[in-house]
Amino acid sequence: MSSIAVAVSEDRITAFRDLSGLTTALKTTLGAYLGLAAIDIGLWSGRLAQRATNGGVFSQTEGDVEALVGGLKMIITVVTVMIFLRWTYLANRNVRSLGADALEFTPGWTVGWYFVPIAFLWKPYQALKETFKASHPDFTENWKQAPRPAIVPLWWTLWILTSFVGLTLIRTMFRAETVDEVLALTPVTYFMSALELPLMIVVILLVSKLQAWQSEKHRRVASATT
Repeated sequence: MSSIAVAVSEDRITAFRDLSGLTTALKTTLGAYLGLAAIDIGLWSGRLAQRATNGGVFSQTEGDVEALVGGLKMIITVVTVMIFLRWTYLANRNVRSLGADALEFTPGWTVGWYFVPIAFLWKPYQALKETFKASHPDFTENWKQAPRPAIVPLWWTLWILTSFVGLTLIRTMFRAETVDEVLALTPVTYFMSALELPLMIVVILLVSKLQAWQSEKHRRVASATT
């Protein structure tokens, strides 16, 4: 019997949850948000051009379109966050079914750290990095020695940068008292929308990679125990 079979009992293997359906749903919402972010860039590009020529005056129709896109982005954001957190929880739970022991993060805390002040700046990254290492199909008992893919720190860098710019923009908008002050934020809003494009692409690649790793590792583990 191979070492991978020794490390993973049959009852643990059966507890594995296939994430392909949840990953597809997550990629669908991320793709929808990606499309809306692209529309946003087009709208704000037009706003920048208008500001340069006529002081930023825009029509009621343009305003309605921006409001619609903004509303749809908010709805999709809520749905995407809910799916992503569920995906994160199950992905971490799965690694136990694949033979990983002595993990620092529980499934609950891989989600919970996103809501802890200050700690949310690094703990969720550490948790997902651990999930990736424990999911590597070439490592079982020695999973802590597994490399983490470069896409993980790239995802977290984009996430922190986008979150910081977004929070700064929201706070500034709340303090704005005139139309001119709101229009002055147009370059920042444009930059925010531009940041969202690579972030959504990276997250799609991220979830796809982890799902593929876990599926392949589950296949190998299941084969070794039969």
